[in-house]
Amino acid sequence: MRIPIPQNPDDFITLALAISVQHAKLGAASPLKGIQGIDQLATLAATASTQNGLASQLYEQAETATEARDKAIGDSVETPGCLRFLVSASRDVLTGVNKGAAHQLGDWGFTVNATQQSTTEQKAAAKAARAAMKAAKNKSA
Repeated sequence: MRIPIPQNPDDFITLALAISVQHAKLGAASPLKGIQGIDQLATLAATASTQNGLASQLYEQAETATEARDKAIGDSVETPGCLRFLVSASRDVLTGVNKGAAHQLGDWGFTVNATQQSTTEQKAAAKAARAAMKAAKNKSA
């Protein structure tokens, strides 16, 4: 016969509370009275229950806040009225206004990388080189 202890916090706390109630009901006749620290059972179970309720409440608030944040940011730079669109449009306008002086966008909070962007051919060559190095490494191992 198996008597499992729940892993789920809700079920585990429910069990702990039930044990606490039965232990208190039996008082001095409780077979649990010899367990070291058993006098903390009720307090710990109550604390766990309270904090579990608070955690559930905060989790729901976090989900709501995350949804609101994601809605404000938006899914695409193509969606007017969202941050992605507005930040992208700001970058594009400022890049045009500061043509030849892109470093000025740093004043607006943008990170300006001075290196040239890799061409498609350069990216393909770098990918092929990485694959060749990996193959050579695997061959020698």
